[in-house]
Amino acid sequence: MNKTLPPLPFDNVALFFDFDGTLVELQPTPEAVIVDDELRTVLKSLNNEVNQALALISGRSLDSLDHLLAMPTVNVSGSHGMQFRCGQSGDVFLHPDTISLPETLLHDCQRFCHQHDLLLEDKPLTVAIHYRNKPDMENQVEAYLQQLTERFSSLKLSIQAGKSIRELKPSGINKASALDYFTSKDAFQDRTPWYFGDDVTDEDAFTWINERNGVSVKIGDGESNAQYLLDSPQEVIAFLKDRLAVRDNQ
Repeated sequence: MNKTLPPLPFDNVALFFDFDGTLVELQPTPEAVIVDDELRTVLKSLNNEVNQALALISGRSLDSLDHLLAMPTVNVSGSHGMQFRCGQSGDVFLHPDTISLPETLLHDCQRFCHQHDLLLEDKPLTVAIHYRNKPDMENQVEAYLQQLTERFSSLKLSIQAGKSIRELKPSGINKASALDYFTSKDAFQDRTPWYFGDDVTDEDAFTWINERNGVSVKIGDGESNAQYLLDSPQEVIAFLKDRLAVRDNQ
């Protein structure tokens, strides 16, 4: 992967960002993340420069993102492509294949996590088990969720892997399908797509971007389909601020 990113021509790009690990540092729990005013200022400036052709695509729910960012007019997809909100209207759209997980499944997950002292996150369209503080549990968590997909086979669930997290969600919905949705909108059309992400959950999006001659940027360590590499969220913000400063001086 190349560490020297190409120029960022705001007039003809569409910008897509993962959130945790990309714009903010990963924390032991989702609730521990703090968003500072610098990030809000950068996102607001970028959104203006690209004429609203900017979107966040996160595994977090919309409610969680709203609580952290308080930027309701920014385009956003939550829950790995299951929730969408675009523009000024505030209307929330759900992917047509979104389902409600049954209470029996959620209660089963609660018992498992309580038994093994793991963090359960109900998003609520998906359910995620965090094992960052107990990394030796990875295989057991994977096996447990695989058993649930078989037990609830009629729901056609799949396991989404992430950094110290495994998540149950409907098959076929991911960050690439979120890109399909956004790029069908007028604001994003006829623009070169850029995507920034840090996790295996972003690999579908990287592949989608590469197939369309866009720019894919991996944040942090690890093998990836991305073309470019930045080391940390701090480098992402520094890169974006630099490009904004260049634009201001033109």
